[in-house]
Amino acid sequence: MNEKVNIVFASDRNYIQHLSVALVSLLVNNRELAFTVYIISSGMTAKDRRNIDGIVKGYDCEVRHLTVSDDLFVTLATEHPMYPKGIYYRLLIPSLIDEEKVLYLDSDIVVNGSIRELYETDLGDAYVGAIEDPGFDRHDKLRMDKSAVYFNSGMMLINLRKWKETGLQQKIIDFIEKHPEDIWFPDQCGLNSVINGRWKKVALKFNQFSSLFDADFESRFDCFGKEELQEARTKPVVIHYTSGSKPWHFKNRHPYKSCYWKYLKMTPYRRAIYSDLRPLHLLKSMIPKEFKTAIKRVLKKQAG
Repeated sequence: MNEKVNIVFASDRNYIQHLSVALVSLLVNNRELAFTVYIISSGMTAKDRRNIDGIVKGYDCEVRHLTVSDDLFVTLATEHPMYPKGIYYRLLIPSLIDEEKVLYLDSDIVVNGSIRELYETDLGDAYVGAIEDPGFDRHDKLRMDKSAVYFNSGMMLINLRKWKETGLQQKIIDFIEKHPEDIWFPDQCGLNSVINGRWKKVALKFNQFSSLFDADFESRFDCFGKEELQEARTKPVVIHYTSGSKPWHFKNRHPYKSCYWKYLKMTPYRRAIYSDLRPLHLLKSMIPKEFKTAIKRVLKKQAG
């Protein structure tokens, strides 16, 4: 592969530590590849950028920072307050990046091997290459065909030329704005509604999600074959920490938790501790739930 591999991350400042882990793991395990890494963010400091520059030093990697306004997606974020605005930044890829193809990666991942096979996947006329997100049954709510399969948007090999030609970006934003009550995962549901099954499946090892390790996974879902499941569990290329419990949480028990800490030690954030053991978090955890609820009621009343 002679051309540069185009990688996209989209993150706010709260995830810079985790983005750094994802980036260093990508570079360490793909030394033979040349990269252009696009980072879409809305408030990365000069120090953050210096830290990123330090990580890529010595690798064939050019970093391009794409700063977006923090005022973007205010309406969407208000409708879905549980999600940070940063999750919508990936929807801006067509208007910010001029490439034929890009590999988008969430920041809560570790790259555990070569992505060459994934990046060289021929997408044909498909919008993205991705893996199925099992258990979806809300086709009517998302205006999807019953036969359409729902994909996980945390790892997407994007046919950017097709996204641009078909105006996909605005169609997705329009759907999210018009149907907030029907959406559970804002960006992912919007993408799936508009793409409506017109995507290509790639091997599960390229997006190993956390629930694969649930004891009852195979009895609940039959969308992956035994060999594919075994490969994803034992030889993952992309480890995606998808549950609410992350490897930077003390009580997390993910089988690949140590991979996160291994690569964290290679970043400027190597002295970080578990986020839920930081003093402020511990202080918040000591406040009774009833008191928090009462405070929220008072604030809500004042706002009204």
